[in-house]
Amino acid sequence: MDELANLSPRRRALLWLAVLSGLLLAMLDQTIVGTALPRIVHELGGQSWYVWGITAYLVPATVLLPVFAHLSDRYGRQRMLLTGMGLFVLGSALCASAQSMGQVTSFRGVQGAGAAALEALSFLLVADLSGPRRNVMAQAMLAGIMAFSFIAGPLIGGFLTDHVGWRWVFSVNVPLGLLAIVVVARVLPASLGRRPGRPAPLDVAGIAVMTASLGMVLVGLNQHLLVDSWFAARTGGLVVAGVMGLGLLVLVERRAAAPVLPLELLTQPLTMRLLLAGASATFGLYACVLLLPRYFQQAQGVSATRSGLYIYPLLIGLLVAVNVGAAVITRRNALRGTLLAANAIVAVGALGFTVFGASSPAALPLILMAFIGAGVGPNLSGSQIGIQRTVAPMDLGPAMGALLLFRQLGGALALAAAETIYVGRLHAGDSAQTATGWSVFVVAATGALVAVLALISLRPGADRLPPLRARTTVATDADTSQEAPMATTS
Repeated sequence: MDELANLSPRRRALLWLAVLSGLLLAMLDQTIVGTALPRIVHELGGQSWYVWGITAYLVPATVLLPVFAHLSDRYGRQRMLLTGMGLFVLGSALCASAQSMGQVTSFRGVQGAGAAALEALSFLLVADLSGPRRNVMAQAMLAGIMAFSFIAGPLIGGFLTDHVGWRWVFSVNVPLGLLAIVVVARVLPASLGRRPGRPAPLDVAGIAVMTASLGMVLVGLNQHLLVDSWFAARTGGLVVAGVMGLGLLVLVERRAAAPVLPLELLTQPLTMRLLLAGASATFGLYACVLLLPRYFQQAQGVSATRSGLYIYPLLIGLLVAVNVGAAVITRRNALRGTLLAANAIVAVGALGFTVFGASSPAALPLILMAFIGAGVGPNLSGSQIGIQRTVAPMDLGPAMGALLLFRQLGGALALAAAETIYVGRLHAGDSAQTATGWSVFVVAATGALVAVLALISLRPGADRLPPLRARTTVATDADTSQEAPMATTS
């Protein structure tokens, strides 16, 4: 960390700005294009490419997260971040000039690969830049950026599409990305993050198997938007094949000298439970963002831009709670109590959606969204703080990559489940309001329940966080349980 300690305040501030702006752009592009896609398809043609315009970005942006985190330990943070920024800017420029939906889909894949590096490396660099004493504030800020980009993306995409044209959805990334590249190349030390000594052989087999397996799972989940049946080869078939591939990945990683996804992380009870709770607790967030704007537009007849504004109670509740939750967790030096309370709040908001119908007050979904946002917030910051404070320093990159990967996969699963339940309720004769309410309830409540079960299954006291200090490994009590924290990190 000496390289960062020697940076002047001005250069450090510039680096902060470049890293956070890159993360914001990458996460915005997960949702900002959704509102522009109908216009893109209308102008370029190719209705059959519609879902692929989303899937082509989502798949590499998800499966490459742990890969870039792993490679940054080998080649350094700077080289991998610059690679990701270059891919993201190139993909954005190509999308802005695309002349067919086939080109848009291909170029979105390039963009998604760059976004994976931006997201994975940004989380690691923010931990490096913030230091142990300011890490809580930094993690809350990152969670806030995630929440803002996830909810504001559709609104920004709709505004740009309506007022300046859909190509600007991609074009705005280019000058901002180029500026960030210049700053990172000049300010970020090239050796930061690189492990000393001779690097272990690159886990090519693990990277290939993981990419193929997770890619099939994500494509299968996304294809449900086009195919009603989960028994079709392109939906359930791909998901099953992907899950079988993940079984093969376990065998491959057991023999790898430097696995891209270290299995020992997944066998540490606290780490595994944090990964599971951190992924499932956000189910309600995805369900609300998918279903409620559609309800406002179709049932109430509001514009796309206005429907985006209507889900802001979700954002406000999340932004407030993400900081409050981080502060409480740090003060108590424990995770479970705060996260259990947060998931109870999610459950209350979800339960309220069971009475959502045509006669419900207009303010009801707004209030319930605020509850769900307030419950998801502490889970976002809490899981990040827990992972960074309890894994060994050498495992920080793989652990953060795994956390981001679990979140993305959880989001894809939540979206698929919400859409399936919604369509099923409509076919059963429910109104749009009732179908929306029950879909949100089932998905959000299920996610909260899984998170609660993961947390309460910990041995009492195993969720205690080590005190803040420099990154040094601490001993574990192997005789009693493997659930004690393994190390402290910044």
